[in-house]
Amino acid sequence: MIPEAPPKVITRLRDGRFHAYVVGVSVYGTLEPAAVFQPGDGEEVVASVVGQDLERVVYTTLNGVVCLTRAGDLMWAAGFEPHSDVRHGHRPGCALSMDGRTVWVYRPDAMAGRGGGDQWVVHDADSGVVLCRRELETVGHGAFHHVHPVDGSIYLDIGEGQDGSVILRGTVGADSEPEFVTYPWQDRCLIDLAPSGHQFMTVDHGQTDVAFHDHLDGDVLFTLPVEAFG
Repeated sequence: MIPEAPPKVITRLRDGRFHAYVVGVSVYGTLEPAAVFQPGDGEEVVASVVGQDLERVVYTTLNGVVCLTRAGDLMWAAGFEPHSDVRHGHRPGCALSMDGRTVWVYRPDAMAGRGGGDQWVVHDADSGVVLCRRELETVGHGAFHHVHPVDGSIYLDIGEGQDGSVILRGTVGADSEPEFVTYPWQDRCLIDLAPSGHQFMTVDHGQTDVAFHDHLDGDVLFTLPVEAFG
C-alpha cells in the first residue's frame, strides 16, 4: 500500500509578497494562502521556499540568500561573493530540508562570472552558518530541488542549457558527514519523486523517452518511448 503523501507547501511571489499554499490529497477548490511574507525592499527575488510550519521563508536573489520570519524579521542573510553584475543566465535556487533544520542553496557561480565553478551550499536554517559546501563541475543556469518524502535527502537537477542536465543527491545527518552522489548521466531531467520515495522519474533531455529509476542507486526500472503516449 502506497502511503499518503504529506501536504506540500508551494510558494508563489504575487504582488510583491510571498504567498504560501498548502496542497494535499484532501484539498479541493480554489487555494487561499496559508501564510504571506514580505521580502526586503528593492530585492529581486529569484526563488523562494516556505517551511512546513509556515513560520519562515527563505529566498534567493542574484547575489545572496535571505531568511525571514513570518513577522518580517530578518533571521539571517548570506551574500554570494564576489558580487556579480551579470543580470541574466544564472538563477540561484534554494530548498528547506524536510525537518526544517537546513537550507540548501544552489549557486550558478560560473554563469554569474564569479571566477569559479558552481556550488551547492548547506546552511543551518536558524543561524545561516555554512555546514558544508560542495564544489560542482557544472556550468548551470539554474536548478530545481526535490526533497525526498521519506528519508529527507535532497535531489538537485541542474540545467546546463543545450549541454543537458546533471542530477545529484545530497544528505546531511545530525551526527554524520555530508554525502553527495552524482548520477552517471548528463542527458536526463528530473521531473519528480514518487510519493512512496521508492522511485524517481526523468525525461530524456531531447524528450525522446521517460524513465523511472530506483531511489538511491538510480538504476532504471523501466522506460517508455515518447511514441507510447500517442
